[in-house]
Amino acid sequence: MRRFLALLFTLALAAAACGSDPDEGAGTSTGASEPGADTSEPEEQLDPEPDEDNPDEDNKVDEEPEPEAEAEPVADPNPLGALRVPEDYPTIQEAVDAAAPGDIVLIGEGVYNESVSVETDNIVIRGVDRQGVVLDGMHSEDLANGIIVFANGVAVENLTVQNYYSNGVFFTGDYDSDFLLEGYRISHVTALNNRKYGLYAFNATYGLIENSYAAGHTDSGYYVGQCQPCRVLLTNNISEYNTLAYSGTNAGGELYVVNNEFRLNRIGVTPNTLSSEELAPQRSGVFAGNWIHSNGNPETSKGGDIWELAYGVGMVLPGANENLILRNLIENNRNGGVAISFLPDGDILWQATDNQIRENVFIGNGIDIVMVQQAPGDGLGNCFAGNNYTSSRPADIETVLPCDGPQGDVSDMIGIEFFAPPAADENVAYEDVASPGAPDQPGMADPLTAPAVTADVIPEFDTFDLDAITVPSGG
Repeated sequence: MRRFLALLFTLALAAAACGSDPDEGAGTSTGASEPGADTSEPEEQLDPEPDEDNPDEDNKVDEEPEPEAEAEPVADPNPLGALRVPEDYPTIQEAVDAAAPGDIVLIGEGVYNESVSVETDNIVIRGVDRQGVVLDGMHSEDLANGIIVFANGVAVENLTVQNYYSNGVFFTGDYDSDFLLEGYRISHVTALNNRKYGLYAFNATYGLIENSYAAGHTDSGYYVGQCQPCRVLLTNNISEYNTLAYSGTNAGGELYVVNNEFRLNRIGVTPNTLSSEELAPQRSGVFAGNWIHSNGNPETSKGGDIWELAYGVGMVLPGANENLILRNLIENNRNGGVAISFLPDGDILWQATDNQIRENVFIGNGIDIVMVQQAPGDGLGNCFAGNNYTSSRPADIETVLPCDGPQGDVSDMIGIEFFAPPAADENVAYEDVASPGAPDQPGMADPLTAPAVTADVIPEFDTFDLDAITVPSGG
């Protein structure tokens, strides 16, 4: 019985084995497992329960951390590589002395009581602010010039020079030798209440004076002297409250005084001849497109008795020769618009000859055009054409002294004493002359970064177009 039960059990096990699923356990039927191997079925990987509080968390992809922002580059405090005052040098003179050709001296805001002498070629002296950088001579006899330049190719720009015993900015060759200074530039400079001249060039050529302002001088706001040919351009400048707006003794030859405003001086523009300087007589200047107005201002300093004879004249040509006066607006000058005259100079009487006065507009002057008698019955080649005027001496001057055609009757020319000087008390000490236009003058653009441009080459003479100059519209 016991054997029978064992047999039944064995048959039952065999039957169970024969009825199993043929796919179950596929891949493991060839033999026993490796020792120690896990033979259990892998657990099914189930998706995690969704986060009901943050439904987007299920789809969130691991993000790379954002890179750290790069640090802002530190601004270069001296992008021009300038010799800076006072950061690098305590005075302007020390910086100028340390400069080499091609360098720029950059002056910070402040008042500098020094007189600067320049003897290095091709450097630039620049203020960071036209009104904020002030060279002040304090009317001291020990401080003659704000900046005096004995070198070629130097530029002075974007600053103020005031209260010097002689001149504001002075470019000069050697008076007693053959040294002729070549290349100079004055840009965006204000010159105030210097005892003699504001901006001054002497025995110098290839110059540019532009965008500047001069007031309060006993001689002239702008002066060019002793050069032939000068090769100088003065443009976009203002001169007011001086004895003379512009003076040019023995200066001419490619001398262009164009597109300036000369106003409220005792006398306006005066190219002239004097024996005190070489290269006499003055000749061959061009004065075009200027607005010359309201001269005859008593609230100015008297520079000398000889100039009082031309008080209140917008432009006078004493002993001047072969100049072209073209397309200027000449208005509201107290005694006269333009006057052509001789100039007494000790034992010499310098005559004015062969000047052309063309296409100017005259409005509201004492007398628009005046020809002072120099030689009885002779106009000495001076001529007038195409002007818009209402009064002249001699009368009908374009018919009497035409630029094309024979000379007519000039018997009613007038004497040099015609313009009566003002009363003795109509005079202000130069130290006290007010300069109302000074604060309004614009400075140069980007003085901290604009590249330095020296004055060794003046390209304006290659492109100068006299035909493009028109009569200004005035104010």
